[in-house]
Amino acid sequence: MDSTTDGYFTRAPAAAAINTKPCVLQNFILGSLVGGFTIVPGLLGNVLSLIILGKERKKSPTIQALCLLAVADSMLLLSYLSMVAFGIRGMTNGYYEALPVGVFTSVYMYELARIFNQVSTFLTMILMWQRYVAVCLPHKAKQLCTVRMVNTTSACSSVAACVFYLPNFFLYSTKSSSDRFFYPVRRSFVLNTYFQTIYSLILTYLVSYIVPVASLIYMSVAILRSLKSHSNSAITTNSQNARKDLTKSSIAIVIIFVLCQSFQPIRRVLMWAYDSYIPKAKCDGDLQYFAYIPHIALMLNSSANFSVYILFAKGFRGKLIAILTKKTAVTPIDSRSNKNPIDNTSNTEATTSTRNCKKNHPPS
Repeated sequence: MDSTTDGYFTRAPAAAAINTKPCVLQNFILGSLVGGFTIVPGLLGNVLSLIILGKERKKSPTIQALCLLAVADSMLLLSYLSMVAFGIRGMTNGYYEALPVGVFTSVYMYELARIFNQVSTFLTMILMWQRYVAVCLPHKAKQLCTVRMVNTTSACSSVAACVFYLPNFFLYSTKSSSDRFFYPVRRSFVLNTYFQTIYSLILTYLVSYIVPVASLIYMSVAILRSLKSHSNSAITTNSQNARKDLTKSSIAIVIIFVLCQSFQPIRRVLMWAYDSYIPKAKCDGDLQYFAYIPHIALMLNSSANFSVYILFAKGFRGKLIAILTKKTAVTPIDSRSNKNPIDNTSNTEATTSTRNCKKNHPPS
């Protein structure tokens, strides 16, 4: 499981025989360069998304979910800044001088990132639920598709994520040896078989990957079937096209989510297979090259949504161009509605969706 033995960390001179130059280079390239060039554009994209979508968030539950998702993704990216600092410090001061930053990052900051990632996961599920109800259960949209409902479920899921991952902050304590060598020490309950099997393996798998992925795939397939049936319609309005763009954006977010999150279960298996995961993931360990991949995948997932909006949402592109060129955005608006075209709720969508979804999803 995710435990560590003191032997790998206790004496810097004993570890001096290890060639640390490849590790320093790897930490700088993957942690600082790749991580930095993912975090900075990701933060910028999330800020621009909040600026563009923020004006409409009180009118649309889906847009409110997208704004909250951008905040959670930004917090995850910020929590990985210590990884960037670790690579830079290693290049400037050497591997062992940077090791305290690496240990602190592994023991605490990665766990903080996991909380924000779980919050982002719940928000992605809430986002897709809004689209699913609007497209396939339109007769329930007035009750379930509300900004208040999104805020309530988001707050509850955020608290649940913090509570669920709180024990992970107590898996290790950090100590310093007589020669100032900083290292983590596992706590006794980490070795408990029930704790490892029930909490760290079964429950973590279910909460972080299996349940979210299964539900997201189910809702995405149902929505895609509805979109396919709508594609045969000869006449579509601007607002209908905009809502389809938003639905496509949501599905693209799900696809990226599933791909990027798939590395976390692999990491959990390795943590279960190796009794001392953290030492194995350090310099000259068996898992040193894999250790960065799950974290980079999470950063990519939290940075990708802005690109998705640009690719699939015409109204979003128009407003982005307006901001960059300092002009007034011109976006298509349905003559029968005053809502922004990126809004997700309308009677038109509800009417056209009911016939295609009632067969598979009868009213409860």
